[in-house]
Amino acid sequence: MTLGLKITNVSKTWNPGGPQPVPAVRNLTLDVELGEFVVLLGPSGCGKSSLLYIVAGLEDATEGSVTFDGLEVTEPSPERSLIFQEAALYPWLTVRDNITFGLKIAGQSPKKQEEAAERLLRLVGLVGAGDKRPHELSGGMRQRAALARALAMQPKVLLMDEPFAALDIQTRARMQGHLLNIWESSQASVLLVTHSIEEALALADRVVVFTARPGQIKAEIPISAPRPRDMRSPEMIDLAIECEALLAEEVEKSFKEQEQELA
Repeated sequence: MTLGLKITNVSKTWNPGGPQPVPAVRNLTLDVELGEFVVLLGPSGCGKSSLLYIVAGLEDATEGSVTFDGLEVTEPSPERSLIFQEAALYPWLTVRDNITFGLKIAGQSPKKQEEAAERLLRLVGLVGAGDKRPHELSGGMRQRAALARALAMQPKVLLMDEPFAALDIQTRARMQGHLLNIWESSQASVLLVTHSIEEALALADRVVVFTARPGQIKAEIPISAPRPRDMRSPEMIDLAIECEALLAEEVEKSFKEQEQELA
């Protein structure tokens, strides 16, 4: 049995039988090893999020397959948790109850729910915030609560769709540090979507650069520098320049395609 996440020849077309089918991803193959941190980087609308939803089991591929631990992905599963750009917490529940929601549905005892909540509140730096409602938290705190809720199910894969895009620069940097600490302690694989070159280089074991729509893999850039990374070091500056060069043509293609659609 092959362990890890395997995306094999996946294509996705939205509205395939309609008058204006939209090819989002085309013939994409990608392996993510157990415990690996992979970042998908590319222009807007290039199919990164579509691929994430297919891996999560929320959407079906038009062609190809996704397997995890040798089993085909056909539906959502607690072993693959998806975190969105917005925290998407239940506003009527406390932070603690949001974190333990999945455990309650799964039939965990109240004692185990409480133990998990306290452990996860410590892990994400929200000790003392368990009885607050989401509207009482800052954006960064809400995302940490969403991360704790995902981790409560002990997933083997964390799927993250631009989770820090709505945060200010300082909060975003702190959240990146929190995420790295949590990833190292959880030993989960991470597949994260971003538009930010700096974020990709700060976090990833490997950056996967997408073409413009329909998304295909243009390049894969392994990064071996230890974390936390000095983004002003010659190595990281060179990698940023490489990513910028790879993306420039694809961003231009994406803009031209959008202009043609609007014409």
